[in-house]
Amino acid sequence: MNKKKLFAVIATVVILAVAACWCVFEIRSETVATEVTPEKAQEIVNSGFDALAVTKSLQYIADKNSIEVNSVSYGDEKDIILDCTVNTIDVHGVIAPEYNAFLSTDVKKGNGTMFKSSLDFKMDFEQKILTILETAPEKMVDVTLVLYDTKDGIKIYPEKAALDAVYGGTETIREEVKAITTITTAEGSGKKIESTNVNKGLAECFEMRVTGAKPDTSGFLGRTWNSIKEDFDINFIQHDRWKTIFKGLWTTIKLTFFALIIGIVLGFIVAFVRCTYIKNPKHGILLSIFNKICEIYLTVTRGTPAVVQIMIIYFVIFMPLGVDKFISAVVCFGLNSGAYVAEIVRGGIMSVDDGQTEAGRSLGFTYMQTMFYIVFPQAFKTVLPALANEFVVLLKETSVAFYIGLGDLMYAGNAIRSATYSPFMPLVAVALIYLVMVLGLSKLVNLLERRMRNNER
Repeated sequence: MNKKKLFAVIATVVILAVAACWCVFEIRSETVATEVTPEKAQEIVNSGFDALAVTKSLQYIADKNSIEVNSVSYGDEKDIILDCTVNTIDVHGVIAPEYNAFLSTDVKKGNGTMFKSSLDFKMDFEQKILTILETAPEKMVDVTLVLYDTKDGIKIYPEKAALDAVYGGTETIREEVKAITTITTAEGSGKKIESTNVNKGLAECFEMRVTGAKPDTSGFLGRTWNSIKEDFDINFIQHDRWKTIFKGLWTTIKLTFFALIIGIVLGFIVAFVRCTYIKNPKHGILLSIFNKICEIYLTVTRGTPAVVQIMIIYFVIFMPLGVDKFISAVVCFGLNSGAYVAEIVRGGIMSVDDGQTEAGRSLGFTYMQTMFYIVFPQAFKTVLPALANEFVVLLKETSVAFYIGLGDLMYAGNAIRSATYSPFMPLVAVALIYLVMVLGLSKLVNLLERRMRNNER
């Protein structure tokens, strides 16, 4: 074994060993939480619950609360379990008897023409709630709180039962208020609540700043994988956004197919005109005019960007006439592809030896018969790889159709990106779909080339 191979083997072994050690460390780090003292846990709990109180009512309750950490234990998912005693006030006990009084409030504004919003009710209720809370008796409850060791430090994850216990039953109040549909009138009969905004307003007085999502305690590999799964779910699963991708894909396939047909037909016609003009010195005035038109067409089409062409064709020419975006795009890309196909085919025809044309004419073939039966078949084999490349370029070039608002694959990716604010996943998905289509098209061309070589043998 020479020195280069030995060095390569050693480097590979070292890299694999480092990768294995890193993976073991990551797996280990995903299960073991950092040890904390009861005093540190007390500090984290106090600051965590204080951050949840965003309304005046909750802030008043938080000022009355005190949480004492009795013991600390550790779970197997980087969780730290705290047994605590909470001194709080019985919020539910003093608010629940007042449900009927709150919900029977007039739901219309002073002029009587508009219903109050939930924010209006919240502002109306807050001061009254503060007055009622002053009469709330104190109570002591035992509660289990959970901390999680995350990449951003140790965070508290207040579950619903813990929130209800620490804040004196506010979660229960919110659930009960939202479920109430009727109130008791002075006569003792039930009356349906005129607007759900009154329920929402009262519930919002006890609304906390809680995400509801369990903190991610995974290591780097786990967080990366979880982030990918979350992005995939947001961008494709939620709201059936994958249907948007497939709808755009179908539009791209149709656009490419029809543009390809136009490009092939137009390209062969232009190539035939150009070659006939070059091969026949004694051409007539009509052929000269057609050749000049083809030269102008090739110069303009190949000399300007496709995105400029599609915007001119749609916004300047077709949109005033009421022509559909899809038709405009097909015409644009068909004309664009036709120019490149024409030059490719012209090069292939001109590469066929003039003796082939002379031999065909000597056998009694007309000029057209000679071209179609002798010259074109030989030229096609020569230009097939270049034509296949042009088809691939056409498929990718159709992505600029979203500039005119056509709902193609690129447009679908941008629509999802705008809705989810996720720049990575939608664009990668679009790129992979284009890559798969290009690879599939290239495979078909390779099969066609192999079949033509077998026929030659």
